Amino acid sequence: MILDLESFLIKYMSADGTRKLINGNAGVSDHNYFYKSAYEEEFKGIWNGLVQRGIVSRSIADIENSELFKYSPYKTLNKEQEQTAYEILQDLCDANNGSAKSMVEVKGGAGTGKTILAVYIIKLLTDISAKKDVWEYADDDEVSYSLRGLAGRLHGISRIGFVVPMVTLRTAMKTIFKSIDGLSEDMVLAPEEATLAQRFDLLVVDEAHRLYQRHHLPGMQLYAKFDRINEQILGAGHLQHNEKDPTELDWIIRNSRLQVIFYDSLQTIRTTDIDKDRFAGICQPHLIKYYTLISQMRCKGGNGYYEYVKAVLENRGLSIKAYKRFADYKTHVEDDVSVLFEKIKEANDQYGLCKVVCGPGWKMNEDIVIQGHTYRWASNKTKMNDCSAVYSIHKSQGFDLNYAGVIFGREVYYDTEEKRVRVNKKNLKDSFMKSGGDEAMQQYVLHIYLTLMTRGIRGTYIYAVDDALRDYLKDFFD
Repeated sequence: MILDLESFLIKYMSADGTRKLINGNAGVSDHNYFYKSAYEEEFKGIWNGLVQRGIVSRSIADIENSELFKYSPYKTLNKEQEQTAYEILQDLCDANNGSAKSMVEVKGGAGTGKTILAVYIIKLLTDISAKKDVWEYADDDEVSYSLRGLAGRLHGISRIGFVVPMVTLRTAMKTIFKSIDGLSEDMVLAPEEATLAQRFDLLVVDEAHRLYQRHHLPGMQLYAKFDRINEQILGAGHLQHNEKDPTELDWIIRNSRLQVIFYDSLQTIRTTDIDKDRFAGICQPHLIKYYTLISQMRCKGGNGYYEYVKAVLENRGLSIKAYKRFADYKTHVEDDVSVLFEKIKEANDQYGLCKVVCGPGWKMNEDIVIQGHTYRWASNKTKMNDCSAVYSIHKSQGFDLNYAGVIFGREVYYDTEEKRVRVNKKNLKDSFMKSGGDEAMQQYVLHIYLTLMTRGIRGTYIYAVDDALRDYLKDFFD
């Protein structure tokens, strides 16, 4: 119980920001003991006492909604994450003295804790490189013994970078790294930045499914940028302007000795993203081990909810008999889009961090008009508590929400003859989803809605522009 209290204080004080936390990071174990839930409530009382004494400043609810808390390297890992982390460290030890490039790949669906694991590994390796005795902070003798043996073999991994392809998530990660002892915002990189510095000992790549390939790039400016970086890496005269040109993944491999890649093929959403087969082909010559995360860490519906959403979106002719209820997770389909926004605002007033999200049924520079109501896309100037803005996949992918309001836009409908969710190509306003062909376009859009439907931790409210699709979804989410 005392170890759990210590873990609680480390997790929350690291995100509170009032004090500088200097603890090493050997892992926070998930303990189990009699009356654990009662003690966890007691910890909250202890925290409130610290707030009253001015030792810390933020409430538990405020901290739990912060990105720093959600992605903190001091978060408690589940058993699957903990085992994966230490097996990856062993893999890096085995590859550290070799001359060949070596890669570890971690696969996992939305909400399986890939980003948490990535940050945890970076923090631990950074502390080891700084010669901190990280094993002294382990609250498990076996972990402590294992770390002591590994640390001596990991000291050579000192130049570490964290590659995050998406701008919004990268910006958040820079803020997080800046506030964690031993880490720096300079460690967080765009894919092209990984090629500008001297070679890295290790590059950890989050959301690797959003790495670009040159084929189908949005705009001539990005083509020119791609060519310039390719020439820098390969030398002039080695370029062939076709789909086999080096990708951002190739850049990362070329400029690092070791790589840990976090990937989910079901979150590729554009033809600019490296397709699954090509991604596997690039990784294969360097891959020494791969792992799969299964346990759902985000939504309280658990693994069953994720698979259920996937089945509803992808399966043809799914019977209403397949309906499932998730005791700890709320879903509801609204007939009035304004009610969706009202419920998200109510949830935001109670829990915070509740947003409305939508697929690419409108251009980013046009108003979203539904049932006579006009809404706008969220921008960098949108205030945190503004529940009237609509967030795109690009601004929400990789983030958690307490409640998500999902709008199925004009670009999707339910085909009553085929009994299948289909894409209306005319109303799909992202041209980079169309250029790969109709079947790829269909998959990209379904990937988007699978991702959006699994953003919410506590629940999801749903509205569909298409009447038939709304009726279909009611059979499974009311």
